[in-house]
Amino acid sequence: MSPKKKIVANSYLIITADDYGMSSLFNHGIEELAELGLITGVSVMVERPFATTTLLNFPKLSLGLHLELEDSSTKEEIYRQITLFREKFGKLPAYLDGHQHQHLTSHNFPSVVESARNFNLPVRSRFSEDRKKLVETAIATPQNFISWHPDRIPILAERLYETRQYALSELVVHPGYFDHQCEYPYNKERETELTFLKSHEFQAIITPFTLLSYSQAF
Repeated sequence: MSPKKKIVANSYLIITADDYGMSSLFNHGIEELAELGLITGVSVMVERPFATTTLLNFPKLSLGLHLELEDSSTKEEIYRQITLFREKFGKLPAYLDGHQHQHLTSHNFPSVVESARNFNLPVRSRFSEDRKKLVETAIATPQNFISWHPDRIPILAERLYETRQYALSELVVHPGYFDHQCEYPYNKERETELTFLKSHEFQAIITPFTLLSYSQAF
């Protein structure tokens, strides 16, 4: 970390589990972390068959909409998924993000911004360029984004240390149990993630942070 970057006295960390609804076995891993208080939010793939309302049993979680968009998606498609989320969970999503970051593509981004503004929702940003555009349009977003892979745990520890220069960051995780019936390529790794996220090692490296949900932050 650069000497010029000072550690913030109170650093807050949002920990979001993505892809809820893709698989019942992925869901099970996410729900385990929710019970342990190790995640603060879940991004729901609202059109998937396993997008159940079980998450409502965890009232402290922020439930976000994990938009599934194509390059040719329209504002109406985003509205449709938001409406479906509200019908299923009885409330608006706490925030918007996108599967494989499709909400940030040059085609989809303007419609996502308009939708977020109309429903007064925060939006996940990935890079500083995304973040700058969201801030310029008065859309709330965390100040930093962290992704990781279970093969790079030392890098995750380093990233989290560097993250302490920001007041609010979001760490995105993809836990679950291996589902041989799911064709999505990132599958077996989810069980490795789940094991690490439940470990004392992970709990130690997040100790400097106060965990926060999207609903609490914005």
